[in-house]
Amino acid sequence: MVNRIKSYALTILAAFVAATLVYFVYAQVSGSSNGEVRRATANNIDLAIETSPVVVIGKIIDDKRTTRNLRRDSVDPTKEDQNVSVPGTDYAVEVTKVLKGDVTPNSKIHVAVPGGNYKGESTPLQATLTKNGEYIFALAPSPSGPSSYYGMIEPYIFQLKNNRVVAITNDDTIKADFQEVNLTEAELTQKFNK
Repeated sequence: MVNRIKSYALTILAAFVAATLVYFVYAQVSGSSNGEVRRATANNIDLAIETSPVVVIGKIIDDKRTTRNLRRDSVDPTKEDQNVSVPGTDYAVEVTKVLKGDVTPNSKIHVAVPGGNYKGESTPLQATLTKNGEYIFALAPSPSGPSSYYGMIEPYIFQLKNNRVVAITNDDTIKADFQEVNLTEAELTQKFNK
């Protein structure tokens, strides 16, 4: 009888150790835990522009920002999801130069930035842009409409300051990992003419 109890106890202990080991291996392989948000990030502008189907230089038209739900309906992506809310803020941008993609120069587009206040939910704004500020945007077309765009990789908004590419993001971790480089607008444009 004692041997049988020892056998059951050892079996339970071995199963517990095996389950714990499997969990830790899975957590290491998957690289995330429950609830962790994983984002694609770029540590330089070349990676951001290579992975984005649209790259434009544009100016923020006004400081009236429109908030909306960035989460799209799974049946009709032109509509917002009615069950899950992901606050986002649209900036109105006048495209001054198209470097990559099918966008008309001098057209007006909306660039979505995660964060803002929407229907009682509030999340920190991922990037703050200023009226009349000129930025480089590495974008993808949004299913929410033909003039709507979003960033596929962080950071996706840049600015040339003193011939240096600077990432525009409110996320200090992404900003710290980004490698600024010396680059003029002419050199940037040359990257797309090769």
